[in-house]
Amino acid sequence: MEEAQFKWLPKFTAACAKAPEEQRGKLLWALAQYGTYGIEPDLEWPLDAIFASVREDIDYSKRCIAAGKTGGRGNRKPPLDSPKPPFSESETKNDEPEGNDEPLSAEQKGDGDNAEAKARQGKAKQGKAVSKRFVKPALAEVEEYVSAKGYTFNPEAFWSYYEAVGWKVGSKPMKNWKAACSTWQQREAKKETSHDAYSNL
Repeated sequence: MEEAQFKWLPKFTAACAKAPEEQRGKLLWALAQYGTYGIEPDLEWPLDAIFASVREDIDYSKRCIAAGKTGGRGNRKPPLDSPKPPFSESETKNDEPEGNDEPLSAEQKGDGDNAEAKARQGKAKQGKAVSKRFVKPALAEVEEYVSAKGYTFNPEAFWSYYEAVGWKVGSKPMKNWKAACSTWQQREAKKETSHDAYSNL
């Protein structure tokens, strides 16, 4: 008989605890036999119902272990007939030149290239814009911005609305209140044009 492995889960212990105490040994033996050898138990009620509730978990555990512990393809080892030497002919065990006991300089090791690469990365980071944290504006600041842009919406209504909702746009925090002003102005312009269209009737 071929043996298989399966993982004992806390669910199995809980299921066994539901069986009458005098029948638990029979249920445990049936679980062990099924999990290890695949032997179908011949159980009576209520043990057959308890066994049926954990059977699928045992099968899944066996499949996972057979497939390499976590599922997927099983563990594969490289073939033994063609071993690869630890070093190819062009490589040596150390990077130092032969016959020289002195340590390599930074230029010989290639650290100069690394220093240049690090300097380039530093310059690239300096060029990137750092995102600023949103700071809610004061009412006076909003009023000043709205009048400077020539917007027609009420800046106090804008400020009060966003103050009430915690300076959020939908469910996300606001990033740029000036962009929100632009949106409010576009909405205001639409209201004005639609209102004018109906006033001519």
